[in-house]
Order: sequence, then C-alpha cells, then structure tokens
Amino acid sequence: MIKRLHLCIQWCKTWKALPVFNWIRGAKSFRSGKFREAALLYERGLKSHPHHPAALCARLDLAYCYFRLRRFQDADDQLKVVLTKAPTMREAYLRLARMQLWTGQAMSAAWTLRRALREFGTDADLVSTFLQAVLDNGGPNYLLQEGVEFLKQLPPSDRASSKLEIAAARLAIFRGDYKTGRGNLARLTAGATPPFEALVAYAEALIAEGRIAHSRQQLRRALQIAPDHPRVLSLFAESYLKSGPFYNPEFARQLALSACQNSGWCGPREMHILAEAYLANNERITALAVAHKAKEAGTRLLGNYRDVRTIDKLIEALSQNPS
Repeated sequence: MIKRLHLCIQWCKTWKALPVFNWIRGAKSFRSGKFREAALLYERGLKSHPHHPAALCARLDLAYCYFRLRRFQDADDQLKVVLTKAPTMREAYLRLARMQLWTGQAMSAAWTLRRALREFGTDADLVSTFLQAVLDNGGPNYLLQEGVEFLKQLPPSDRASSKLEIAAARLAIFRGDYKTGRGNLARLTAGATPPFEALVAYAEALIAEGRIAHSRQQLRRALQIAPDHPRVLSLFAESYLKSGPFYNPEFARQLALSACQNSGWCGPREMHILAEAYLANNERITALAVAHKAKEAGTRLLGNYRDVRTIDKLIEALSQNPS
C-alpha cells in the first residue's frame, strides 16, 4: 500500500497525472525481457488512456516490444504516431531509423535521419548513423555529400566518436581510398571490445578480399554483440557461398534463412543471399521464388536496391531453366 502510494506521488510529480498501472506492470515485464507480456499491458493502457501525458513514452516502449517480437510494421506504426504527435522527440527518429536499417531499408533510414538532422542540428550519433545508412544503400552521392557537410558542422570535441570514425572509413572505401578505409577499420576492430559497426564493415571488406577465415572471426565477434542481426547472419551465409575450402551451401542456406526471418522478410539483400544459397543447394524453383521476392522488396524501397542488376540476372538465368 505504501509502495503504491509512493508510486502515485512520483507519477503525479513526473506526469502531473495519476499512474496507469498497466504501464507500470508493462515496464516491469519490459525490464525482465518479457516483451510479449509487456506489449499486451502497454496496449491495454493505451486503449484506456490514449491521451495520458505518458502515452507517447508508452508507445516508444511498445514499439520496442514489437521490434523484439519481429512485428516490424506494428513497431513502425507506433513510432510514426509518436513522430506525428511529438516531432521534436529525437529518440523516436533514432529508433525508427535503426529499425529501418535492421530490416534492410537503408534509404528510408537515411531520410528519417535527414529529417532529424534538420530538426535538431548535428550531433555525432545522428551524423554517423545517417552516413552509415547512405553507405549501406550505396549512395546516392548527393546524400553522401550532405553527410560530409553535416560532419564538418560538428564541433571538434564531437568528432572523436568511434561511430564517426567507422563512417569515415567506410566513406573512404566507397570513394576509392580502399587502403586508408580498410586500415582504419582494422585499427577500430583491434581492441578487446570493438564497435559492432566496425566488425560488420571490416568483415564485409574481408569477404570481398576472399579472406574468409579472417572475416568469420570478425563476424563471430559481431554475433556475440547481436546474435540475431540480419546483416551479420547474411554476411556469414555469403562467406559459406565463396568457392574454396570454406564452401558449405547448406550452412549458407540455414544462415540466410535465419537472416530473412529476423528481418521480417523485408530486407532485399538478405533474400538475395538466400536465393543464391538455394541455388547453390540446387533448389532452383525455391531460389527463383525467393529471388522474385527480393526484387519486389527492393522495388518498394525509397531508392533502388544496389544489387538489383545481379538479382535480375539471377532471375533471368533461373527462369530459362528453373528445374
């Protein structure tokens, strides 16, 4: 009784309103990682108190629950409600952009972050994530140039961010200064606790070089940080599709399928790798179906999927001889 009274007082001080006990119980479940239970409690609270002062914060937590439950469209809907009602809530922009990156919608993430940068001005987190999104999409150049301009606007004290260093290294590679970019990624991954983004970017560079064993070392480290990240799983799958002693199409198929499941079957890159894996396992009809799905996902993006020509060639080859 005393604890509940204390809680009521705290809520009144914070929100100038009485507490919503469904949200209090939901927050407890949220902290315990019981996201399905938490989502139900947040939903009940929003149904009964849609205009409560704490409703937008409840929606943020509900969106994260949906994200963890792989209900990506529901999470997207909640975050967009928050941004409509509170367009100055910086955290909502970042959460939406990170989810868009997770599901392979890099260009959408770039536009979300561009809006945030215009709303709040430059800071290291927004600028670095914006650059990462544009680079994941493979351009366009005018957005990369905007990212460089945003970078120049940062005060010197903010430029020491490891995320900015990663973005700068990737930008160097994209612009043709491979040696500098790769060297910086190698340096950033050398420590005991390297940034996740550096591990993924370095692993991707190593796969392109054909250094499969070394790339997998980086991917294993990345999996320790985010064991179900679609980009890491699809890169692992790609590494098993490279010819040589590490070739294993069945492992590639399993990993690529997991990547697609964890991205909610939204990411064209993940589905592209899965189609290649099915082809490597001589499952040509399934490969063709997944390749079509990858192309459809790519056409729904804001901007083209950067490997759309490769998918077109794959579909053409499979269509000529699907069996």
